[in-house]
Amino acid sequence: MRWEVLNDSCIFAFSPEAEPMHGVLSLLYGEPRHQLCTALYGAEQIAAWKRTYRFLFETFSAIKDLAGYGILDFLLDTVSPSFTLESFRNYILSLPEEERVFRQLPWEYLCKASKEDILKALRDDDVLGSLYAHIEDKCPSFLGFSSFVRQSGRFFEEFFAMSAELDTPALQEALQAHSSDVEAFRARVIDILKTSDGLESSQKLMGKNFYNRGPYEQFFFMPSLLVPFNALRYFYENNTPHNKQILVCSIRDQKTPRENTVAALKALSDETRYQILMFLAEQGPAKGQDIARMLKLTPSTVSHHMTELRQCGLVTEEPIRTAKYYGISGKALQNLLSAIAKDLKLDSVY
Repeated sequence: MRWEVLNDSCIFAFSPEAEPMHGVLSLLYGEPRHQLCTALYGAEQIAAWKRTYRFLFETFSAIKDLAGYGILDFLLDTVSPSFTLESFRNYILSLPEEERVFRQLPWEYLCKASKEDILKALRDDDVLGSLYAHIEDKCPSFLGFSSFVRQSGRFFEEFFAMSAELDTPALQEALQAHSSDVEAFRARVIDILKTSDGLESSQKLMGKNFYNRGPYEQFFFMPSLLVPFNALRYFYENNTPHNKQILVCSIRDQKTPRENTVAALKALSDETRYQILMFLAEQGPAKGQDIARMLKLTPSTVSHHMTELRQCGLVTEEPIRTAKYYGISGKALQNLLSAIAKDLKLDSVY
């Protein structure tokens, strides 16, 4: 783990050993998240992994809308200069079974379940069925749900076994080839921190205003090549002693600048989507149901438009408990305006 203290509360951290885990997440989410993994490992190898780790893929498919990338939420407990993939695996597997399961899903908000309820569900079929009844609209498979609750050890064993297989010379070569991007991310963080605190800097890097704002005592900025999203943010939801935030940011461009510009302009060409952006710009982060109510749209219409806006990067999404808060991406809009001015040589016109 490369570890650099930037100021009293902010740390730059880069771990090549964490990259295989991000690669597994990319593969679990599927296309288009794992395009780089396909280039590194090949479609045939990925298909073989899906067969070998069928339990992992099918279980994750059942619970991903509930747990998502929370698999790596345990980084909050273990981030340190001595971090290794093996130590991370050993830590998670050393936890009591009910603790592993309870930490992965927002049980308190899904069905008011406690850690004791999870402990009962490990053995009692009626309790397990009762828990599932509260979340079946978000989880398509009772068998997948049951496997996740009662076989979390196998779930994580397969996750880490597959992570180890992704740690290949091809990955190390790719990380070396992107070393300048790691340095560029570090330099950008340092530059932003000159005028902003840890929270403000995180918002600028993600291009959004956070709904959950801590307070946090430490901020970790981590670049990643294989992370399946532009950025992931991990934090303890409750105000706890020594609260941390970990921001994992992608160092790769998923589209060319021109592709980004065209996609954003297509999204803006729709009047309803433009109204949604105006609403978010004025009101700040909001849930989909609030957008639907204020703009007098159906929830399905809002969902469709938010997908379009999110895919081109004009809005951001932050899961909070069982809801999703959408916010306008000021960074993406600024980049769009700059790209238009550059491509159309507006400075020379005026």
